[in-house]
Amino acid sequence: MTTTRRWSRASAAAALVLALVASACSGDDGDDDEEPGAPASPPAAAAGVETTATIGRVSGSRLPGPRKKQVRDQVTKVLDPWIDAAYVGGTWPRSDFDDAFRGFTRGARRDARADLDLMSNADIGERVDSVTATRRRLRLDVLAVAGRAVGVTARVHLAFRTTGEVERRESVRGRLFLTRGEDGWRVFGYDLSAGTVGPRGATNGKNDTRGSTR
Repeated sequence: MTTTRRWSRASAAAALVLALVASACSGDDGDDDEEPGAPASPPAAAAGVETTATIGRVSGSRLPGPRKKQVRDQVTKVLDPWIDAAYVGGTWPRSDFDDAFRGFTRGARRDARADLDLMSNADIGERVDSVTATRRRLRLDVLAVAGRAVGVTARVHLAFRTTGEVERRESVRGRLFLTRGEDGWRVFGYDLSAGTVGPRGATNGKNDTRGSTR
């Protein structure tokens, strides 16, 4: 049986920022250049392919090439630890996913821990012997103001296979919303789906949408 779940819980301020970033990053203004992907090296414990991150649409004001690269590298360094700690890194079997959300704001971290079965492999972690990533892709749509990146919508596609008691292919897709504060880039909301990939590529799983400015 397929179980699909969608739940939105966002403060008014978070919803406004989500709408601003999402609409700006899908508009017609700005820079449409696609920057070549650059792999970001994951920890040795993470098996499989490396992350390929690209800059997609830049909306608002123009963003110089060096700043695009800086945004790409900085955001990848925030999201790679989540991918590794939540899904593909570490030793297996395991049940500890406490380090997965260090790059999230306090409110988003709380929400992600409430959605642990979606935001990590917590539901199968103790029944898995190994996890190997087969796809790790990030496409970063950037909102810039006065030549400075202020928001990012990161479109993620993660695919991996597991062995052990649970042996199957899994897929995680969707968007993470990031803003930059005094402590750097942080995830404040997400709209993701995750589930098992069938023989024809169909995904059976669950969805969730959250946002927080806290």
